[in-house]
Amino acid sequence: MSGVGFVLRMARREARAEGRRLALLVGAVAVGVAALVAINSFTRNLQDSVRDQARALLGADLALSSRRVLSPRVTALVDTLGCGGDTAAGAACARTAYVTEFPAMGFVPRTAGTRLVNASAVAGPYPFYGEMITRPRGAWADLQRGRHAVVEPSLLTALNARVGDTLSLGEARFAIIATVENLPGEVGMRSAFGPRVFIPAAYLEETKLLGFGSRAERQAFIKLRTSADAD
Repeated sequence: MSGVGFVLRMARREARAEGRRLALLVGAVAVGVAALVAINSFTRNLQDSVRDQARALLGADLALSSRRVLSPRVTALVDTLGCGGDTAAGAACARTAYVTEFPAMGFVPRTAGTRLVNASAVAGPYPFYGEMITRPRGAWADLQRGRHAVVEPSLLTALNARVGDTLSLGEARFAIIATVENLPGEVGMRSAFGPRVFIPAAYLEETKLLGFGSRAERQAFIKLRTSADAD
């Protein structure tokens, strides 16, 4: 008998004798590999879900805040981050938005109602993630097209006001065009200090509310390129 034939014969005999153990071993290895694949897949899906939810809560990939006015140098750096560091690309890839938050006293002349509000002056396509749901629908896109204001429904209730009324903030007047039902980026207690009011940043100076001693928070929101690493 040749050496090869002997080896095959012995292997066949051992396989018959240890068949059950071998099948159990192969089955255990298969189950283990399947479990590892399932766990890794679950981990990746969980990470992706958390990342997406975090973006929706923040409204952007990155957010920077300051109690001081952002200097031109800082603004230029923020805009560069939106380009993924590619300064040659210029404004074409800059995905930044700016929000200035400050307390103010809201006044509706028609009802003579007043209420402390948390005003936000928005510049740029904020939010980048999540949906700003308004009533009537789609009114958020009209916010920047004039002296408009989008407010929380509780403000209308408190001032006995309605959509279409004029809202005074400082020395500026805004037309209430909608109420907001969903606010991406609401991860704190902002609404606890008063109903939210959103106005275009282009008319912020007209309010005359950001003078000496005023309290305001300047925020920069950045949407990075897909290939950029937020960390």
